[in-house]
Amino acid sequence: MPDNMAAKPGKGFIPMKTSLLYLAGALLVLLSNCKPSAQNEPIPTGPVNLTIDLNLSSNLALNTPGNFAFFEGGVKGVLVVHDYDDNWYAFERTCAWEPLSACNKIWVDTLNIRLHCGSYDSKGFTPCCSSEYQFNGFPSRGPARARLAEYRLNRNGNLLYVYN
Repeated sequence: MPDNMAAKPGKGFIPMKTSLLYLAGALLVLLSNCKPSAQNEPIPTGPVNLTIDLNLSSNLALNTPGNFAFFEGGVKGVLVVHDYDDNWYAFERTCAWEPLSACNKIWVDTLNIRLHCGSYDSKGFTPCCSSEYQFNGFPSRGPARARLAEYRLNRNGNLLYVYN
């Protein structure tokens, strides 16, 4: 084919460099409109100042490793865990994945020895996400990557002090 008859781009043809620029621009616009990942949201905590007497019948179970109890305080409540390694933990009951969601509250699964995010209603437990945590508050499964927010806990004899 002679040079003067070479195929010329038709109407609507966009050169490769220009298409790459359009694609890069569109990608930049999409990325700039994305909200920060929910897993990066800070886990809220609230004021906590608890004294837990381990001699009271309502708290006796906490003396045995592997047991837990829920208390008022914080944002969604406080979970006190006496882990199997004999360590004590006090956590905000707010899941690290989308912590501001009304559904994401920490519950204990005693059969699987895990902490889960979800809610209870008349039909039972409904998970909010598939996040699970070990009794020490570290995530073991699901989208959550952050550890549960922890309150300070000191033990003096038969008294536990939980505070921030």
